[in-house]
Amino acid sequence: MVGTALLGAAANRQVCPTISEMTFGNQSSGLRLLLNVFQSGIGESEAPRAGEDAMNIRMNPFDLHRIACQSLATLCALSLAPLAMAQRAAAPDPSNAPPVELVLVEPESATAGVVSQWKKEGFKAVAVVLEERTSEAGYREAARRISDGGLDVYYWIEVARNPTMATAHPRWMAALGSHDDWQKNFPKFPEPGVGEVAKAFPWVPINYRESFDAHLARIEQLLKRAPTGWRGLLLNDLQAGPSSCGCGNLLCRWAVDYHVRSTATKLAGDMVAANFVAEVRKRVAGKTVIPVWTTECERADLPSEKNHGLAGTGLCGTVGCATGACPEEFTRQWSALVSSHDGPIGLLAMHTVLQRTQVQFGGGPGWVTNAIAYLDQTIPGHKGNAASRDRLWMVVEGSRAGEVETARQLAAKAGVGAVIVARAKLDQSYEPRMVPVK
Repeated sequence: MVGTALLGAAANRQVCPTISEMTFGNQSSGLRLLLNVFQSGIGESEAPRAGEDAMNIRMNPFDLHRIACQSLATLCALSLAPLAMAQRAAAPDPSNAPPVELVLVEPESATAGVVSQWKKEGFKAVAVVLEERTSEAGYREAARRISDGGLDVYYWIEVARNPTMATAHPRWMAALGSHDDWQKNFPKFPEPGVGEVAKAFPWVPINYRESFDAHLARIEQLLKRAPTGWRGLLLNDLQAGPSSCGCGNLLCRWAVDYHVRSTATKLAGDMVAANFVAEVRKRVAGKTVIPVWTTECERADLPSEKNHGLAGTGLCGTVGCATGACPEEFTRQWSALVSSHDGPIGLLAMHTVLQRTQVQFGGGPGWVTNAIAYLDQTIPGHKGNAASRDRLWMVVEGSRAGEVETARQLAAKAGVGAVIVARAKLDQSYEPRMVPVK
């Protein structure tokens, strides 16, 4: 009987493979036990005898094997479903072409020899940091060398993080919010006194009327230094400042003056960044404008007692908004940008700069996939407007060769539109300053 049952299984192998032909490397011990029971039970049954009670009928081996296989298929589908859902966010789109790759540099780095090396590395364009310390002649020379080397020219402007503007206008700086967890990172810094608000120096976000206008005026002046012929403009840091609720997390960018008094004229609503990009586009007619975004606090940043006892990064201190206000506000702001801006959107995925270095919590160069997955899971989960994968321009770190290649490959595999390798220094840090409230 056993031999007959196994022959029957072999005959039906296309419909239901034998157990020895399956691989269940990551299945539970309970599933393995069930498989063993099914396999050992095949062949021990026999056909029903005439007149036997229906409740006591024993199935023939072919029926038992068929039911076993159907049960196995159901169990396998159920056990693999969570894995499929988890991988869906990072699954590449096979229809996408390889991403365009850019290198982000300071203007003085663009020597003829270095430009030639960038081309050998596969870069198609160079994004040059546009700021006050380099003259118009310096930018003209850098652009000439890049163009002579056969690469396109883009410019990159650091918007909110501006030490000069923060020093001149401290009241325009981003507030650290009402939570005091940021103090764990600055244990020697005094708490805000009566009539004071803690600010994140040197962050001056566009979320105030005064700073919104000042940043637009600055961009107009900077663009006068850029020679003609450039392709596009990348604008970094268009959200609120880091640790915006006071949790201490550099990714916390959703709040403006969170339960603290404003010291400038706060702009209401979710359209601030979208409106800012629209104003810049008016000033650069015919050029591509790429806003650069950061994702928000992650579940792994939650305190253990607010994450089912699981260990975490500790980056949010005692604050639990990573699964509350953070994703909700992020979705609204992102959706406003996506619905009003039809071009590419940059995503800052620099793991060291943003303190995403703990490998056990998804950090390291592979964090680029976490940043993409955050969008894929958060935006639909909060009924927001998603951007297609090919609209994403991922910004990864470019200082360590091995890590750079890992991040580049993962971003390309995810099917993004472009990868920007940052070899210029991009600082996302802050330090507290006290500003009186008048």
